[in-house]
Amino acid sequence: MKSFIFFTDEGYAQDPNHKEIPNMQILGTGNGDEILEAFKDFKDNQSYLLGFSFKEVIALEYIGDFIRHLEL
Repeated sequence: MKSFIFFTDEGYAQDPNHKEIPNMQILGTGNGDEILEAFKDFKDNQSYLLGFSFKEVIALEYIGDFIRHLEL
């Protein structure tokens, strides 16, 4: 089974000083034998996102663990 991360470059975020910045937003992950199966898994497990209007979702297969809690 393969693992994918799904994200979009639509939308904006704010830094701690409330300055708007364009960014890529991670939407979640999904698993499947191929990408469409993983996308279905992602949508099933992140169903709250269906209420948003993202039209450009990007998928990237990943292998191994995520590195977390990095700071700029």
